[in-house]
Amino acid sequence: MKDRLLGRVIADRYRLESRLGVGGMGAVYRARHLLIDRAVAIKILQPERRGEEHFRAWFLREARAANRINHANIVDITDFGETEDGLAYLVMELLVGESLSTLIARGPMPLDVTLDIMEQTTAALARAHDLGVVHRDLKPDNIYLINRAGRKNYVKVIDFGLARLSQDGRLAAKGAVFGTPEYMSPEQARGEDATPASDLYSIGVIMFEMLTGRLPFNAKDRDGFIESHKHAKPPRADMFNKDLDPNIVEIIATLLSKPPEERFRDSHHFLEVLKTLQRRVAPVSPWDIRQQSATPPPQSAQPLASMIASTLNEVAAWALRATIFGRMVSTAYSGGAGPAPVMEAIESLWRLTAASARLDGELQADAKRNEELLRRGRDFSAQVGRRIEDLSREQSRIKREVATAKVDLERLSADYHRADKELQNARKIIATIDKNRDEMTEELRQAYERAGATAARRQARSEAVSKVQAKITKWKEDIARIETQVVEYRSQLERHSSAIDDDLGSSRKRLDAKVQEREAYNHRLEQAAQFLSEHFRGRPECLALFKELEELDRTSVVIEPR
Repeated sequence: MKDRLLGRVIADRYRLESRLGVGGMGAVYRARHLLIDRAVAIKILQPERRGEEHFRAWFLREARAANRINHANIVDITDFGETEDGLAYLVMELLVGESLSTLIARGPMPLDVTLDIMEQTTAALARAHDLGVVHRDLKPDNIYLINRAGRKNYVKVIDFGLARLSQDGRLAAKGAVFGTPEYMSPEQARGEDATPASDLYSIGVIMFEMLTGRLPFNAKDRDGFIESHKHAKPPRADMFNKDLDPNIVEIIATLLSKPPEERFRDSHHFLEVLKTLQRRVAPVSPWDIRQQSATPPPQSAQPLASMIASTLNEVAAWALRATIFGRMVSTAYSGGAGPAPVMEAIESLWRLTAASARLDGELQADAKRNEELLRRGRDFSAQVGRRIEDLSREQSRIKREVATAKVDLERLSADYHRADKELQNARKIIATIDKNRDEMTEELRQAYERAGATAARRQARSEAVSKVQAKITKWKEDIARIETQVVEYRSQLERHSSAIDDDLGSSRKRLDAKVQEREAYNHRLEQAAQFLSEHFRGRPECLALFKELEELDRTSVVIEPR
């Protein structure tokens, strides 16, 4: 069945060229940005779902959420919005490569390759979690691998289609179960809110599959997977791959813990563990990924240059057409002047060509401003994101110090209470001996020595408890201070991103109006050319000039009306 959206131009800028795939919420198309001649990917919400308000809200929130994260390992979102007939769309960088699921299908993967891919994926998640975004549907299909600057297996996390800002619970119905059953965390399977720990559970399932070639649970249907994630104890990965490093087996087991609090504290904690393990294994091996294609070179100044060349070609072509039609007048009519309608049509060609050239210049300038706005927004988001990431990493480390200190505090406090109890007993023994003896005996001397040693131990434990409590208090103050800074940076990012979005929205409206105006010019140019062609067609003296016109039409680029 033919896709009726193919060939359509979205938002007067993006022509849909081919369909790349279909997901749970929408289809992804290869498209071309007509103003800057750039290939992009566009995701469009399935038309039958555009009336479902919660899906539409999620879909557009994907763009805003991912756009604010701005991490090298997360797909770039460059535009989003809704068409006049209600189609929600978002525009992404076009990735050339393959999904992690394609690699997994070839069998168990080497440990070093697995760690490399997971380290990049976790770094992306850490940045997202720092900004309050939970992926909610992490799976191999949503981890895309490309070649970048000669590096294989460069990760791009895609499809935040089920992501939401974690502080906003208005979009999902209570108890709704979202995600892919094979990779779903127990809490998601129970219909609870997804958290950063939920993404870590999904990472555990993915790592299990990468290293063993199979999922931790087998089931016949969606409900079977959901029940397994909720209740079944996951097998250990070394049951299916005997050669696995014991450390990675324990890491996966920790990730697959049913209670979220028993997994790693956060993504930064897990990232540190991954990096430590990476240092212990060999460098990334030249593992054959066979089918992976090269990523196109980054596009920077080239799109604008291409656009300018294309525009000059169009303007020059219309000027040449006007010249050829003028020569037809001189050839067909003595005195060089034809009927008034013919002369008006030629004059219209010259006038509209000049107006179109002026408008194309404005469009180029507006497109360049848009690119600059996007660049500024990305640069600011990346800068603030790195600051938040540094603070969050430090906060994660301090929280782990606090957790360890609390364990030490509990141990020291218990030892203090034991020493205190022993001291009380020693004093009772001394009191009993003193009542029955009038002089110092060996038994009494030993009792005093035990009491003294116990009192010293109790004092030492008391001092140790005080020191640990002071450390915990200081660390909690540091955590609160860092949290205040993170909140402020998030607020800065939100304000700046909203301002950029507003500027881009206004700029895109101006672009849309000018694109429509240019299309109107183009339509009128076509009408004038059609009138002149019909007028002179069949005149033998103009035959050679018509051949020039046909040759020009074959070699020039004309924007098609749409």
